[in-house]
Amino acid sequence: MIKNQLQHLLPSTLSNQEYAYMNTSNGLYLNCTYFPEEVMTVILSHITATHLLKCRIVCRKWNEIIKSHSLWSYIYERNYHTKATKRLPWYLYFCLFSTNYFNVNLLKNGNGEEGLSHWKLKVWEGDNYVEQVPICANPLPRNVQEFHGNESCLVTSYFSGFKSQLIQLPRSGLFRYILSTYKPMIYISEWTTARKDCSCVYKLQCSFILEDGSTEGNSRPFACYYKPQWQEGKWEKVELLIVDYPDNTTSLLFENEGCNTQSWKGHYGSKMAGGVVKLLFDSIQLLNADNDGDIVPRKFTGVKFLSNGFPQNEAVDYFKCDYIWSDNNEECYYFMP
Repeated sequence: MIKNQLQHLLPSTLSNQEYAYMNTSNGLYLNCTYFPEEVMTVILSHITATHLLKCRIVCRKWNEIIKSHSLWSYIYERNYHTKATKRLPWYLYFCLFSTNYFNVNLLKNGNGEEGLSHWKLKVWEGDNYVEQVPICANPLPRNVQEFHGNESCLVTSYFSGFKSQLIQLPRSGLFRYILSTYKPMIYISEWTTARKDCSCVYKLQCSFILEDGSTEGNSRPFACYYKPQWQEGKWEKVELLIVDYPDNTTSLLFENEGCNTQSWKGHYGSKMAGGVVKLLFDSIQLLNADNDGDIVPRKFTGVKFLSNGFPQNEAVDYFKCDYIWSDNNEECYYFMP
């Protein structure tokens, strides 16, 4: 059963199982002074998550408090300035606050500020790859967090530019258990534009790499964007929200592609900046438990995603006007809505 295959990934020290024992208030005395449990909970909430795990072995009362929703609610509210409304198992909050797995950008060098470091060029033909400032287009919007104060952008040319970045997900047993059992949503985005005097096409997509090194067929979440000629070179944010993905996903492949549609030499293709890949902790939902008290994992029924790009069925064969992308990405074409 899937449950049994995943349960072994959850470290025994993080098990949510409760043991019957005599209620004791020993852990509520410090230097012979009694502290109400509510006060002790607030005190313990100021200890870092990694040290809290060690504090569980001090006594049964501390173990009980550290596994309580009240303690992690204090920590959550202190960090996010809002209440934790979901009564999730405590080890989920422990993972959130003891690691950098959630709510942080896992993509590197999104503006090309380090040249092409971390990127793999699958197909990249034409002239150069990075502009220190966008040419013949609007500057990058100010005060956008994902730009990190950079003004540069990646740029494509008159042939298709198709590049990718491999994002290896953490290998810890706890994280693998959370990923396969709870399936936190994956948020992916990137900003794109082009020169005012040339039309261009852009595509953002994600592939899933499984534990055996294979990929999940051709089920790749994607979003598309078309910028007409003579339209202002305004930066647009293309977004994907991946709601369901394969079990045993170990890596993500962030992929983007673009070019100009008029075959003009120079930096006339899509410009890209500020790529983001995040695992969204607040998307985790409380799951049911079976008769043994074990969490019943979310069942994978197929890749599901939302996007703000053009649906694939609205793309037409641009070769009559130009080209369109092939499904397997072995050959790159253009598209337009």
